[in-house]
Amino acid sequence: MLAAQGLFDPPDPAPDRARLAATFERLGVVQVDTISVVERSQYLVLWSRLGAYDPADFDALLHPHRQIFEYWGHAASIVPMRDYPYYRRRMLNGREQLWAGDREWSLANPETLARTVATIRERGPLASGDFERPGDGRRATAWDWYGVKDSRRALQILWTLGDLMVHSRRAGQKVYELRERVLAEVYGAAVPPDEAIPAHDDYLTYFARQTVRALGVVLPSWLLDYFRLDPPDGATKRATAAALLERLAAEGAVVPATIQGVREPAYIDRARLGDLKRLRGGARPARTTLLSPFDSLIWDRARTRALWDYEVCFEAYVLPAKRRYGYYCLAILHHGRLVGRLDPKMDRATRHLAVRAVYLEPGIAPDDALVDGLAGALRDLARFLGAERISVERGEPQELASALSARLAGGV
Repeated sequence: MLAAQGLFDPPDPAPDRARLAATFERLGVVQVDTISVVERSQYLVLWSRLGAYDPADFDALLHPHRQIFEYWGHAASIVPMRDYPYYRRRMLNGREQLWAGDREWSLANPETLARTVATIRERGPLASGDFERPGDGRRATAWDWYGVKDSRRALQILWTLGDLMVHSRRAGQKVYELRERVLAEVYGAAVPPDEAIPAHDDYLTYFARQTVRALGVVLPSWLLDYFRLDPPDGATKRATAAALLERLAAEGAVVPATIQGVREPAYIDRARLGDLKRLRGGARPARTTLLSPFDSLIWDRARTRALWDYEVCFEAYVLPAKRRYGYYCLAILHHGRLVGRLDPKMDRATRHLAVRAVYLEPGIAPDDALVDGLAGALRDLARFLGAERISVERGEPQELASALSARLAGGV
């Protein structure tokens, strides 16, 4: 799985835009999150695999190069443009994907939706901030998901329905454009017609195949979550997953296997048999890096628990007094094991990356290899973020913080 996810071998130096594009295609889907106490998760996922890259290359893949686009994949996600025809099937069923409140609102406010589309048709790509605020003096409250602007809600709904696509990002904010205009930049006059979209069975098989490639090894209980696939009417998730994997096995795309300590049958991507041979020959993961809580390696909490006996930590929505580890912890991946977590904060004004706390799992010793690997990962993260200084405030065990501070004393 680490090899399939690009987390086994050390990264190549100086990753360019082509490497970023290849990584998106390798993973198939990168979840989007807006929390930026360190950096937004989608940028961190690529950094974990490639090391310090130019974020402008990431943004350019969306616009102007159109090699990726945003839609519902594993939650709100960034996905390869090659997969557009399969996501178009989701768009056409977009009303079923709306939250109940949004579905009711969309049915009650067709004129707002139509006016939003007409405005973008007339004025070109627009973000929510480009629409006027209501003149009734309303102010957003902490419980307002969309704020007080109907246009913001309309944009999100129209994006889910596929009438709009994300044209680009402006300081992290989505800029929307008509779907047909975005696709014209990709396909010219040969935009795939809706009549040619894949049938539901082909859609499921395609994403099952992509999941196997992205994870390298899967169990039936893991298969549908990666792209949030729904089974056909009347079928259960487990039966659907088992049937899909048997189909891929019959095609020769996967090889049935057993995993010691795991009851379910496993399936290995045939393209990964060479990695299995490497492991049996003594190769071991050589990477130390940090993972966002929304990283595709660990976003399935049950899978992470089963493979690494590790609990992913995400306490951003926990009251500060009740947090055990911190606001936005990154998992520490060291030589193939999840060995701990750290709570970082990037102060962009002072160009300071602060590690407020670092914790190791029970039984993990802060030996030289771990301290050196973690110091190297923090230096690379600092370069990626533009930090000029790194500090480590405390650790569990405390000698880890002291050792890390000593390793980092030479600066970024």
